[in-house]
Formats: sequence, structure tokens, C-alpha cells
Amino acid sequence: MYIAFEDLNEDSDAVDVCIIGGGAAGIAMAVTLARQGRQVLLCEGGDADYSERSQDSYRGEVVGDAYIPLYGARLRHLGGSTNHWGGVCRPLDRYDFTQKPAAVETGWPIGHDALAPYYRAAASMLDLTPTPSDQPIPGAGLKRIYFSLGNPTRLKDKYATTLNDSITLECCLTANLVALETQGGRVTSASFKNYQGDYRKVRARYFVLACGGIDNSRLLLWCNQQTQGQLIPNDATLGRYWMEHPHATVGKALLFNPAALGLDDDYNVFLSPTAQSIASRQILNCGLRLHRMNAEVTQELVDELAQLAPALAGQLYTWQAQGQVMHGAMLRASWEQEPRYENRIELSEELDDLGIPRSRLVWRQSELDRHTIRESMLLLGEYLRDNDLGRLQLADWLADTPVKLPTEGELAGRHHMGGTRMSLTAEEGIVDSDCRLFAQENVYVAGSSVFASAGHANPTLTLVQLALRLSDHLASRLTQGV
Repeated sequence: MYIAFEDLNEDSDAVDVCIIGGGAAGIAMAVTLARQGRQVLLCEGGDADYSERSQDSYRGEVVGDAYIPLYGARLRHLGGSTNHWGGVCRPLDRYDFTQKPAAVETGWPIGHDALAPYYRAAASMLDLTPTPSDQPIPGAGLKRIYFSLGNPTRLKDKYATTLNDSITLECCLTANLVALETQGGRVTSASFKNYQGDYRKVRARYFVLACGGIDNSRLLLWCNQQTQGQLIPNDATLGRYWMEHPHATVGKALLFNPAALGLDDDYNVFLSPTAQSIASRQILNCGLRLHRMNAEVTQELVDELAQLAPALAGQLYTWQAQGQVMHGAMLRASWEQEPRYENRIELSEELDDLGIPRSRLVWRQSELDRHTIRESMLLLGEYLRDNDLGRLQLADWLADTPVKLPTEGELAGRHHMGGTRMSLTAEEGIVDSDCRLFAQENVYVAGSSVFASAGHANPTLTLVQLALRLSDHLASRLTQGV
């Protein structure tokens, strides 16, 4: 049920878990724990719907490569960015959790099997459509992959009844975290502020920060500063290893035999390199997206290729005269970014209206990031050429050496990952394999900010799997009375 900000009560000992942030991870955890009979307080800093006063806290500075303005990259109200989420999902690949030869920082302290048990529940929560298994393409070094492309779920709407009526879940809006007090390795209270400048403190057995892939870092940086480093004594990696999924239009292809890639039946086909190709090409993971063109544009590609390759022209027109169907394809891509210490969230000198320093994002793509997308395209191009299945044309920016990244267009997926990375030790990251702050017995972080590496898949499914895993962990600790 909803409660007013004025009714937040620091004297209450009834709260088992205080979840800070009402996006995908926060709502997934709140609903799950409440249904198990746990007393949950969900504190969302925004309003029930979009408001400028809440969204304003996302304004920040970007330093480095061209990027989307932070103000418009995500949504800051109940339901978070599931309110404009496109619903595209697939799990990370098994090898995304292991160290890739080209970048050892890509390894996670947990493996694929740690999240696999939560796939079914997460898929149900997000209303994902079933997808076929990945299909290796013989001789290509690529596999055909599939995404759930169903209707996007708005979690605040789907779970409106629970948020309204549950007797074990209280939801408070406009409750913005401004401080965490810690003593003896436990957070004793969280302080919240509304837009009228009122303050309230909350005590709970456990606290979970679920404020997104930028604000998890920003708020922990701010809270740690206020505690003179007691919250996170070893803070060298706090805000660091921040990642995105670069997105771009990467070229065109003319397929002489569209059936080889499945474009005879489907208008959209998704490919990615196999684990063997990732190792041999010294790249990271990448998702290539082939979108079938209409007959008119395909003919333009046929004529253009005929001019560029006169020796092939006769064969092309002979095939057409014989009734062979060729398809052109527009190629787009989303690729994995190398986790780098230099890419980070910092606190700027400017404060938002709540008195918290705004975010400063330092974000640059590395040579390995550029190498990944170029080599992934060359892998596809070589397969088409060597098997006489088609020809590939790289986008101008990708054909340059060195690769010159686009400065306009799609740029990235608005997928904010890293900053509070999961690791084996406090020297390497911020949370342990259970998503707990290393120095605090009762504080956890949920969401994509704990990702140690990114793969190429959209992060929503993975972060919900992690949230459900964390819910199980907290339920177990509550049962044990620890």
C-alpha cells in the first residue's frame, strides 16, 4: 500500500528490507519479498508519473565520446525506465561471465549457472515471449540468435494491485535518498528528503540500493563522502568500470542466397560471434542486426555491386533472369564495451535541487571496442564472400583506418552498466557475489550497476534475474535471523 512521506517512521522496527528505487530491480524485489510475507518498504524518489522536478536530478555532464544527454537517457519515476522500455530481451551468453582472452576484466565472480534458475521467473515477470535456441551457422564463426520481441511490460502497471493493496509492502513516493548512517559495519538508518525539503529517517534490517546504472554510483559516492569513507573504505573502484552498449548502423549486405542466414523467411535476423571467434579474433561480444530491404532498394544494391565488380555483374543479372531472389539488408549493431577503470561516474561541483552533486560521466570507447565491431563485420563479410553467398559493404566510418566513431545518430542503447561492479575482493569491486557492499553487513546493490561486464544483450532480463537471486538471499538471511 502507498504511504505518505510524512508517515515514514524511523522508530519502526517492522521493516525487514528497505528498497531504495522503484525501477525494474526495485519493483521485482519488492513484489517478490512482499509475497513471501516479508515487511518491505519501497522508497521511490520520483512521482507516480513523469515530472520535471524528479527528472531534473538526472541532469549531468558528459566528458569524452559523443553520448546521449543524461537527462533524457533514462526515466526517474515509479517504474523507472520500464516506462519507456522497448521489451527487447535475451539472457547473457554463458561465456559472457568468463574472462575473454582480449580483456581479462570481463570475468564475473559468478557464472551463468548462478542466474539460470531465475530465468523462468524473470521471463514471467517481464512477459517475455519464448524464443528458439541459438543456431550455429556452419563455417561462419557466427550463430543466429534470438530476442524476445513481445509487448514491453510496464512494471508499475502490471503490479499496481500489489503496490496498492499489499499489507506487507509499503510504497512511498518522492522519498529521495540523501544519506546513509553506518556504525560498526552496519547501516543504521537511511535519510530521505522530499521536494518540499522535509526529511525522514528509516531503519530496517536490510537496505537495497536500486537506483539505476548511474545513480547507484552517484548516491554511494555522495553517501561515502558524508561518512568520511566509512561506508566504503576501499572506494578505488567506486563509479569505475562504467559501460554502455554502443549502437550504430554499420553497413549493408547483398545476399545472393538469403536462406543461408534466414532472411528468406524473416525480415529481421540477429547474429553474434561464437565463443571460438571471440577468442581467435581477440574481440568482445557483438550483436549484428540484419534488416531486410524492399525490392527497390535491393535492386539499387545489385546495380551498385555490378558497377563495382564488373566480373560479377553478369552472374548477378543472370541469377535475376532465372528468377533467383536476392535480398539487401541494412546492418545495425550493438556491441560489448570493454570494462575500463578510466570510464567512470564522478560527482560534479553542481548540486541538484535536493542538494546532491550531479553526475559527471567520463566515457570513451577503447581500441578494443572499435576492433570488436570492425572484426565482427569482417567475420560476416568473409563468410558471405568465401561461400559466394553475398557481399558486404562497411559503413564509411567503419571502413576508415583507424575506425572513426559516429558522433550522431543512435550512439548507444541507454544501457547503463557497471560503476558498482561485482567482484571477489574489495580491491577489485564494490559488491561481493551476493551484491552486498563489502564493508557493510546489511547493504546491497541491485541493478545493472553491479555488472562486471556487459555482453551485447539488453540488460533488463539479467538485472531482474539478479534481483530475484538477491531476493532469495535476503529471504534466507531473514529466515536465519542474521
